[in-house]
Amino acid sequence: MMPAKIEITAATPADTQQLAEIYLVDRQQDFPWATDPQLADFEHDTKGEFVLVAWIDGQMAGFCSLYRLANFIHLLFVAPGYRHLKVGEHLLAEMRQYATEPMTLKCVMENEAALRFYAKVGFQIVKADRDAFPANYTLRDTHTEQYIALQSLDS
Repeated sequence: MMPAKIEITAATPADTQQLAEIYLVDRQQDFPWATDPQLADFEHDTKGEFVLVAWIDGQMAGFCSLYRLANFIHLLFVAPGYRHLKVGEHLLAEMRQYATEPMTLKCVMENEAALRFYAKVGFQIVKADRDAFPANYTLRDTHTEQYIALQSLDS
């Protein structure tokens, strides 16, 4: 089987409904701490953020949102049918082109699958917040060689 060809584009207003559905389904299935998730949460939770969308064969496979002022990955979600196809990896690689310094993100301590994924793609735990609800880690990207903004500073 050929690996899936993943295309990454900036989100458009036409993508919002489908993005909201991916966000809702994932949170309902995998986020027991998310109380009463709603479709409207996507627009609220990504307000002011830059969103990239991953597509496979014309189907929306996932998305990543970046709060650019802080180079903070707020959301990274892959639709259940597209997991293990490197969608998240492609989204992060593309998002590095828009960040001005190594990106950070927070990951719930109980989300072991996500923590394994982030470790595999170069994010390291830099802080633990056990008092937060839910308890989480702050992770920082170590793949600085992939940041265009940082390359121009070095040369």
